[in-house]
Amino acid sequence: MTDSEYNKVLEEIYERFPSFQVVGDRAYKPGLENMRELDKALGFPSRDFRTVHVAGTNGKGSVSHMIASALMQLPKNPDCKLSVGLYTSPHLVDFRERIKVNGQVVEKEWVYDFLIRNKPLFEDLNASFFEITTAMAFCWFSFCKVDVAVIECGLGGRLDSTNIITPMASVITNIGFDHMQYLGGTLEEIASEKAGIIKPGVPVIIGETGEVERVFIDKASSCATDIYFAEKLNPYNLSPDGVFRSFSHRDIDNREEALRSVVSLATCLLGSVDLDNMDLKGDCQKKNIKTVCCALAVVLRKMLEDSQSDLSERTITEMVEAIENAARITGLRGRWERLSDNPLVICDIGHNAHGMKLLMPQVDRTFAQRLEEYVSLPEKPRLIMIFGVMKDKDLASEVEYLPKDAFYLYVNASTPRALPAAELREKMQAFGFNGETAPQAGSISAGLQWVKDNVRPQDFVFIGGSSYVVAEVLKFF
Repeated sequence: MTDSEYNKVLEEIYERFPSFQVVGDRAYKPGLENMRELDKALGFPSRDFRTVHVAGTNGKGSVSHMIASALMQLPKNPDCKLSVGLYTSPHLVDFRERIKVNGQVVEKEWVYDFLIRNKPLFEDLNASFFEITTAMAFCWFSFCKVDVAVIECGLGGRLDSTNIITPMASVITNIGFDHMQYLGGTLEEIASEKAGIIKPGVPVIIGETGEVERVFIDKASSCATDIYFAEKLNPYNLSPDGVFRSFSHRDIDNREEALRSVVSLATCLLGSVDLDNMDLKGDCQKKNIKTVCCALAVVLRKMLEDSQSDLSERTITEMVEAIENAARITGLRGRWERLSDNPLVICDIGHNAHGMKLLMPQVDRTFAQRLEEYVSLPEKPRLIMIFGVMKDKDLASEVEYLPKDAFYLYVNASTPRALPAAELREKMQAFGFNGETAPQAGSISAGLQWVKDNVRPQDFVFIGGSSYVVAEVLKFF
């Protein structure tokens, strides 16, 4: 197999089975029956390993990578550690980023063979692109004989293709307004769709509840399972009050003690992580880390019970270090990633109002630090936003969080879903923002050349608005 043969078959899959990443609505295909049929035809690979299932509006990619990074440190036996799969979407630079084992992307030749061998099956089932990639991930994890895989939902939860699994734990990071045309127009409706990954007897960890806590409690109750509220963890207070509720009704006294031990372990992990030492530098990680520690505690409790073993202090230390170095270990990119120092260039894939609300204060704070650092210069630093969005995003809900004192260079990613830069400039001008369209009709490569030609060493450049913008930018770094 040559690179050209690989690229050709991958392009054929993109064209024949369009992805949401490329065409949006046309690729959205809710429901699980097709995915179940595909899994059955392939020999039920989804049943060959244990799983952790992660959903949420924002942060699920970071949370999934940190959980996987930590689990990779667990000893399988005295001679080796667990083999851990990781399935996430979308990819940023290379399609194979979606499917990893122990931080390494799936082999190119295996992807090629899988697609060639199963193309008739995909056509018979009229499978979606996401169904194909999900099946591919399950088959690769089965082939590699992974011990556990962290599986990130694509869109929603209840009808997401990944929801055919029965995991050790379900994780929901947070709920915000995004993809309302598919998930519902209220937070309660969106939360209900995300809560669809909660299954009978499978404990669920909720990162942030906001005003939809009751949705998750009711779902956990109907599934007779345990629910943990990660946001209530406190590294300085071992009291588990309010962190969990149990609806299992089994051995309630022993259950209470077991649940408290999970909270104690989660608190221990959380108190050991040095947030300033993490390679994921975004402010949002301070929220995500509670979810990660709570999820790990639940999963560890289950695995230790099954193996009748204990967790050593050395293993805990290694897990904490793996959380702090998750981006390096797993290859995660595009999360408050520093691309240059002078000028300071940072990119982040935050792409909705919920994400911007967390992200923009960090942009403001970083720019303020830049102003202070270069206060003696006659020409003060400028904040320059390289900004692009998708057509289907609610721009009006995002702009209230964006800095008005910045200069915006509007770009559009190379996808039909992208809002043309010229249209974005008009919309942003109507909202009172100052900027211009990047050269060559908003070309990202031309926008980066504009940065090289016009930005001074003291300036701060932030690149964002869409994961697709960041993905295209990263190809140049």
